[in-house]
Amino acid sequence: MPAAHDPGRRPLPPDLARLLHDLRGPLNSITMHAQLLKRAVGDDATAEDSASTVLEQVRRLSDMLADAFAVAALERGALRTVDLAVVVESARKDVGASVTLADGPWPSVHGDEALLTLALGHLLRNAVEATAAACGGRTPLVSAAVEAKETVVSVRDWGPGLPSADPKVVIRPFHSTKRGHRGLGLVTVERIARLHNGALRLTALSDGALVTLALPSGR
Repeated sequence: MPAAHDPGRRPLPPDLARLLHDLRGPLNSITMHAQLLKRAVGDDATAEDSASTVLEQVRRLSDMLADAFAVAALERGALRTVDLAVVVESARKDVGASVTLADGPWPSVHGDEALLTLALGHLLRNAVEATAAACGGRTPLVSAAVEAKETVVSVRDWGPGLPSADPKVVIRPFHSTKRGHRGLGLVTVERIARLHNGALRLTALSDGALVTLALPSGR
């Protein structure tokens, strides 16, 4: 799902919006001249293929810039007491798929509700897609608990698993094993976790994966 369509996504700040606009100027110029070159070398198959590649990569770069700016622009808004049950339920509605919620009571945290909803939406969507790809009879399980000085929200799926539990391997912008995805879901979640002085943790299981959003307990 493109970053611009994520629930909770805020508009770019004016300075970043202007910078993105200015960066797209040269890209538009490259696109125009590459199109002219492609038409001019129509009888040279090799040159035409090269011009087509340039056009394709410029379009890809333009999309990447917009997505990268959207993630970089995420900032924590006003903090308030947030009921995690409400956040998860809202994220579940945004995803529009079957997810099992563990029995309560669910804890509360001090955070930005829109950003937390965005983060949980990404985690639920990933878990639903992974589980559906491996076994259609089960649904992801979401639970929350207070552990020491942290409040954790865990999303358990029964998918094909993770290639690694090392975040540096799994959380890489614009790298995704899923067709049509840009690899920004976990990148976005990790940034939101850091904005809340928390962390995103990955656990590779023999029959799926466990992804945990850890947030500080208290204020």
